[in-house]
Amino acid sequence: MEELAVPLSKQNNAGNFMKHNNTHLAALGLLLAMPFTLPANTASSSDDLVNYSEVREVCASRNANRNAYFGDLHIHTGYSYDAIQLGIKNTPADAYRFAQGESIPIPPFDQNGVPLSMAQLKTPLDFAAVTDHAEFFGEFSICTDTTNKLYHTSTCSGLRGENFSGYFEFIKVVLDEDPKRIAEICGADGAACLEAAKSPWKATQEMAEAAYDRSSACKFTTFIAYEYTGTTNSNNIHRNVIFRNAIVPEQAISYIEAPTAPALWAQLAERCHKDLPNCDVLAIPHNSNISAGAMFASFAAEREKAKSAAERAAIRNAMEPIMEIFQHKGNSECFNGLPGILGQPDELCNMEQVRTLGEKIDRSGTKQVVEFCTEDEVGRRGFSRFGCISKNDFFRSVLLTGLQDEASIGLNSYRLGIIASTDTHLGTSGATDEKTYPGHLVTESTLEERLVPPISSPQLLDGNPGGLAGIWAVENSRDALFNAMENREVFGTSGTRIRPRFFAGWDIADNACELSDSAAHGYEHGVPMGAELGSAPQNSKAKFLITAIQDPNAAPLQKLQIIKGWVDAAGNSRNKVIDVVGVENTKGAVDLDTGVWSGSGASTLCAVYEDSEFDVSQSAYYYLRALEVPTLRWSWAQCAALPAKKRPVACDNDAPKTLQEMAWTSPIWYSSLKESAK
Repeated sequence: MEELAVPLSKQNNAGNFMKHNNTHLAALGLLLAMPFTLPANTASSSDDLVNYSEVREVCASRNANRNAYFGDLHIHTGYSYDAIQLGIKNTPADAYRFAQGESIPIPPFDQNGVPLSMAQLKTPLDFAAVTDHAEFFGEFSICTDTTNKLYHTSTCSGLRGENFSGYFEFIKVVLDEDPKRIAEICGADGAACLEAAKSPWKATQEMAEAAYDRSSACKFTTFIAYEYTGTTNSNNIHRNVIFRNAIVPEQAISYIEAPTAPALWAQLAERCHKDLPNCDVLAIPHNSNISAGAMFASFAAEREKAKSAAERAAIRNAMEPIMEIFQHKGNSECFNGLPGILGQPDELCNMEQVRTLGEKIDRSGTKQVVEFCTEDEVGRRGFSRFGCISKNDFFRSVLLTGLQDEASIGLNSYRLGIIASTDTHLGTSGATDEKTYPGHLVTESTLEERLVPPISSPQLLDGNPGGLAGIWAVENSRDALFNAMENREVFGTSGTRIRPRFFAGWDIADNACELSDSAAHGYEHGVPMGAELGSAPQNSKAKFLITAIQDPNAAPLQKLQIIKGWVDAAGNSRNKVIDVVGVENTKGAVDLDTGVWSGSGASTLCAVYEDSEFDVSQSAYYYLRALEVPTLRWSWAQCAALPAKKRPVACDNDAPKTLQEMAWTSPIWYSSLKESAK
């Protein structure tokens, strides 16, 4: 195994989890300590809430009890190979302008390639990261330069969308287990494209820097980032790589240089943590729902010695503290009926669910049968939705795999917090409104196009506007937001700006909701989302303080739920959905013409819940799900807005006409290991 080095901040975060289990300090030893010194003239505050790793003004607005910030950490522009070939010209700079409330051009195009529409957010975002596909930065640079002698090659014309066979050569690279650059334009050793890749990567950095507000106003934050686009055997293993500050490697490490997740972590640790003082980075896996078991697996199932598996798990937890639970290509929260997991069906697992069991016909006309993966199986063609469905493809159940691993190797391998984002390929950062959703691909430019049922990959009618990332942070600066991501004090929404809060402790007051500052009480008497409960006092039960505030521009709240997962005494994986508050708001119906809900709803919801079934000997996780009352899904909302005679024929389709927007918090964990170590 390659030795990894991480800055002190990551060691501290990992140590908070592992301090109760000294047997795993050796695992952290692999994450070699590198000095994390602050650059000259770096500001810090007297309250020590944030120590900056960069030169900037101190934010004037700061809240020790955290503010909720909303953003998008998964944005593509014309710098991505799958946007270039469809004619997208928007740049990262355009995406950042859009995120801040400016309008930008979007498809459809006229016969001269000029966009015919404009898009604009109703409410600007607080932060954003453009994550263009890094694999073909060099090829993009070469193939869009009209003075380059390779401009007219078949490969380059394919990248520009002028012939499909040339474009498919790029697709084959990211599907290959042993990817190689295309020799026609990169040379036999690929060096020409690696060198050419430096230019768009540098431009990406410069545009992020130009949009970042370093003043005390702290109005808008950008992160330098890119997407790692591994699609081995047509299974999704994509990650968005997010850097803390402007200190980043000269080269974006792509799937071609690092064709496995451990190889990516190792190279990021080497080129960022080890080689560059003050460089810090994390990776965010996305769309595990279409990975057919390839994204996440049991570390205990690696058939390695427990120590080796624990070391690998510790590295993953440090490098990948959060995952993307929701985006344009569907919901990765949960799936009903997964083998080996006990619990009642949850109808909300079907919300924007793009995976289904049974017979399907692929593009070639061949019948495919989609089944559940067997234990530890990794299928093929998950990205096309033909691969088997694994319990590890979904957030709720992979958390159970983490608890099972804890029992086997002594460490929870999947302490994953969550965010959501869009995965737009138009540069339309955070464009998640159902009524005005313009599509996220060029092939979704008109309502007629969006309503087409897709054959394979989840888009068109099966796609959705995507979600938003929520971060609870003391201020809107890179360091404050990045710290919160490392600490997993983050949440995701299906597109609206619900503000959920989640605390757990042993002595949270029953009247906490009545306090003038319930959040302060939560921090003082418990731990926030993303953290772990400490040792249980004798005869104690875990208590939870849950709150949510409605998006003022969206529907009222319906109810708050706690989802619990645990491994019972017999070793069975179990989960349970608990309705805590707001059940009275479930009676009603949506008017399909107006989208108005006939029942009741709430602007805020709050409750204190005690887990009466808490067992000190059973490790468990808990997370909060906040639901809005039902509203119209985009595919019907946009049809209903048209006079009946002007609606496309495709408005009559099988897609649900309604949905419930929601927010999910990162979990809070309880580990029984520290009890047995007493």
